[in-house]
Order: sequence, then C-alpha cells, then structure tokens
Amino acid sequence: MIYLKILAAISMLGSIAWVIFDPGFESGLAVVGSSSTLLGLFQMGKNKQHINNQNQVVSSSKSIGIQAGGNVNIETNKRKDNV
Repeated sequence: MIYLKILAAISMLGSIAWVIFDPGFESGLAVVGSSSTLLGLFQMGKNKQHINNQNQVVSSSKSIGIQAGGNVNIETNKRKDNV
C-alpha cells in the first residue's frame, strides 16, 4: 500500500508541475485526479476494519460440521456408534 501512496504523490507533484508550466484543462484535470487518488489512498488506510474469521458452531454431539472450498458429497450412512 505504501508504494501506491508514493506513486500517487509522485503523480501529484508531476501534475502540479505540468499545470504550472502549461496551464490548461488537461493539466488541471490531472491535478484533480491525482489529488483525489492520493486523498483516497490515505482515507482508505484510516478506515481499515478487521474482518472476522469464519466460525461454525455445531449444536449437537451427533452433528458433523463440514466446511470446504470445493464440491462436497455427504452420504448418510448410519453407523453403530451414532445410533
């Protein structure tokens, strides 16, 4: 993230130099775009929220919790120890 902030700051300085030496619509738009990018990057860094990990609670001792990232097949076989 810090490299994006540095790149945005360099872009802002370049666009400010451009608007000083060649004032116009394009150079002014470059200043507005680079400044909004830089401010957005700093604002995004302040509002970092922690994302909770996935939790699973199984309510019964005879229940099985299955969580997978792909296809899962569940067969219902009765076992003698779960009767």
